[in-house]
Amino acid sequence: MQSSSSHKNNQNSLLTAIDRRFLCQEFWSALRRPLWGSPLFRFQIAFTLSPRTRSVLNLSCVVVLIFTTLLVVRAQSEEKVVATVNGQSITQRQVDEAAIGQISSLQQQIYAIRKTALDNLIIRKLLENEAQRRKLSVDELKRQIMSGPVEIATAQVEEIYQQNASAFALMSPDEAKEKLRLDLEGQLRLRKYREALTQLRKTSQIEWRLEEPRLPSRNNANMNSAKGPSNARVIVTEYSDFQCLYCKQAQETIRQVLRAYRDDVRLVFKHLPLEIHPLSFQAAQAAFCGGKQGVFWQYHDALFDSDTLSPEVFRSLAKVAGADPEQFRKCLASQESRVAVLDNLSEAQQLGISSTPTFLVNGKVIRGAVSFEEFKEVIERELKNSQSGSHEQ
Repeated sequence: MQSSSSHKNNQNSLLTAIDRRFLCQEFWSALRRPLWGSPLFRFQIAFTLSPRTRSVLNLSCVVVLIFTTLLVVRAQSEEKVVATVNGQSITQRQVDEAAIGQISSLQQQIYAIRKTALDNLIIRKLLENEAQRRKLSVDELKRQIMSGPVEIATAQVEEIYQQNASAFALMSPDEAKEKLRLDLEGQLRLRKYREALTQLRKTSQIEWRLEEPRLPSRNNANMNSAKGPSNARVIVTEYSDFQCLYCKQAQETIRQVLRAYRDDVRLVFKHLPLEIHPLSFQAAQAAFCGGKQGVFWQYHDALFDSDTLSPEVFRSLAKVAGADPEQFRKCLASQESRVAVLDNLSEAQQLGISSTPTFLVNGKVIRGAVSFEEFKEVIERELKNSQSGSHEQ
């Protein structure tokens, strides 16, 4: 017959081997019972389980509780009732959705301020570490970085002086040229300082964790204007205008992104015709009508490649793209095509997007015709987050 001590050891081994998820479920199920809170129940929980088993529970279940609590708090915050009208509730989520444009604009401003402040703090840390390595003060390090001979060509000073002579009317030529030489020398020394900082960044381990605000993703009912895998980890939403020069310039970069990340990126095109472009709204309607016949992207490319836009061009491009001319003509004149473009326009306005091109990369805003490298940086970070299971906001 086993001793009491041996029996307890076997019991501990058995409990420790039990799947922790099952253990957590049973434990929290017990906590939800009416006896929870009574002294007797707490006594039973504390003393019927061995110390080792309680450690397993503490480590596994408390983490689950904290994570679940955070999710519940966030959900409760979004569903918090902030007003009632004749018994009907208005929630915090509804308020935020109604003012998403203004809220997003403020969030972007706050992020920009924090980003600048963080970058300055990172630079300070880099300089402090390098100064410590060289056994210098930070000021001595800065002087060392920017010191050394700097050659300014006389011809360069003379050329700038001649181009801006009227601005130096109150100075003698010698004084003006000396001022220009000193300014150019200062610019070169500042460039040396920035290059040194760039090198310090490359040789240091910097992990950027500042949370960037995201705009909420909207459903894309028109699948004709989307391409890429439906299960892509990164969704790039493009708000664009067919009469916008910068939008046209951005197309090659977007094609490069899709080639580089063919298995990971899905592109969703949204229309944002600007009032300053008189033909952009009808061009957006024409692209929608091309999509109705399954040739949206062919028509999209033809519009951006065209040197001119006009109603005649819209009809001729429909033939080039492979659309039926009569169906295209009816669609272009229909209320359906107009409403489709207006829906995209309204969505952009609600999100506070007013310029083209604007891109959302999983909700993160990129404005303008930026380089492939800038897209790559954001996309790589999103892919890394998806692999690690990060839920960065």
